[in-house]
Amino acid sequence: MTTQQRLSVWHDVLAIGRSIRIAMSSPDSRAKRAYEIFPPSTWTALNNHSSYLNFGYWRDEADTLDDACQALAEKLADAAGFQEGDRILDAGFGYGDQDFMWLKRHNPAKIVGLNVTPTHVRIAQAKAHERGLGDRLIFQEGSATAMTFEPGSFDRVVALESALHFRTRDEFFRQAHHILRPGGVLATADVVPLNVDKDGRRDLFSTSVPEENLYDGNEYVARLRAAGFVHAQLTSIRTHVFEPWCRWAERKLDDPAFKQSTTWGYRRWLHRELADDTRMRQKFADLDYVIVVAEKPM
Repeated sequence: MTTQQRLSVWHDVLAIGRSIRIAMSSPDSRAKRAYEIFPPSTWTALNNHSSYLNFGYWRDEADTLDDACQALAEKLADAAGFQEGDRILDAGFGYGDQDFMWLKRHNPAKIVGLNVTPTHVRIAQAKAHERGLGDRLIFQEGSATAMTFEPGSFDRVVALESALHFRTRDEFFRQAHHILRPGGVLATADVVPLNVDKDGRRDLFSTSVPEENLYDGNEYVARLRAAGFVHAQLTSIRTHVFEPWCRWAERKLDDPAFKQSTTWGYRRWLHRELADDTRMRQKFADLDYVIVVAEKPM
């Protein structure tokens, strides 16, 4: 057995242990632990050169996952109405790729990122320091449901495929409303069930999504209004997300570089899920992918 193979086996053993700890951990720490199951190289192995952690917005079959993830980040920025000089909070920023892109394209005054996963925070902070952007890209460990910012601190609050993990999304809505200035905007790219009564709707994300967050798009908008937001709009983009992602992942399974960059256990899980249409595609059939925008009243 080569050194690379031994490392792969060791990472898989660690992943099994971490999965058990997730099931046994408190609900508040499950999302954090879920993203620590595999090493960073495994989480981003489906990408070619970026470290985005979302399903992407696929505009063309020629897109790579990197292209699609960046397109989704830009679609969220457009929905939020990013403007030069904005103060932006990015709740659940992954490795921060979108924040670097937003800074370059939209020139906000600053972006503050909150993330509960220490590894994500350390990597994003290191990238910001290396590029001399630490004064405008501020990545810190913290929860989107336990924020301590002053009222009116931000012009935009965004959550790119992260709010489904927050315990709870309702609390995030309330706190986002509190820290936004009057007229400020909350925008999310999020996953919701199409049918909240269907058994097994938790299968895809398992215990990393709180039961309290499992409601459909209509309820999503209603809860934004209950938190004090106005002009809430929800747009489904699921046809440009789930199925194209599946096709990309299927192609990646035969890529030698992918096999080298990830673990045997992760490849085996992904192959099992994609090889049988009754598995991942059936799970996606029960889910919607939405862009949601709402405003804090003036």
